[in-house]
Parts: sequence; C-alpha cells; structure tokens
Amino acid sequence: MTPEAILADLIQSGIEPSVTPDKTGIVVPAGKLTEAQRAAVLGHKPALIACILESARVTAQLLEAAMRRCDQFNDSDKARQDMREQVLETPPHLRQDLLDHFMGRPPTLH
Repeated sequence: MTPEAILADLIQSGIEPSVTPDKTGIVVPAGKLTEAQRAAVLGHKPALIACILESARVTAQLLEAAMRRCDQFNDSDKARQDMREQVLETPPHLRQDLLDHFMGRPPTLH
C-alpha cells in the first residue's frame, strides 16, 4: 500500500492525520485506527509523514489561490466561506489538480 493510499484510506475513514511539530510522528485521534490501519501507518511512517506534509502544503497553497480568485471577483464573505469549504471538501488527491487550475497551469496526466 502506498503512503497516498494509506492517507486516502484514513481520510475516507474520517481520520485527519497530522504531523507532530518535530515532524517525527503522526497524530490521529485515540482509538480511531483499525489494526490494519495502525500497521500500515507504522510500516510506512516516514513516507506517510512526507505525504501528510505535502498534502498540507498543497492545501495551504490551494486556499491562498482560491482566495485570490475570490478577490478578483470581489466575492462576498459568504462566497469566500463557501469557496473555503469547497476546497476542503475536495479529496486530497485532487487538490493539486485544482491548484493547477487556479494557477492557470495545464492539467497533467497521472
């Protein structure tokens, strides 16, 4: 299982993992991981940490780009909040594509 697949599984299960401030550990709500998820996380910990950090970086950039787009259209506070919610509802594996769209970059084939 790839780190991306593990992260997608966790998120689909309602678990939003984060990385400890020293970037050496993964934080999840207590008692939420299944044994299989726990084994996958421990077995791929360094790569999963990198994946979580990259996902957070892309999400932050995407939110910034979305707010710039709202600025271009002089969107209301409600429209800006709706945009934030829609960005965060976008599955993590699709956020880079959405960021590329906002940045005017052509889509890449995966």
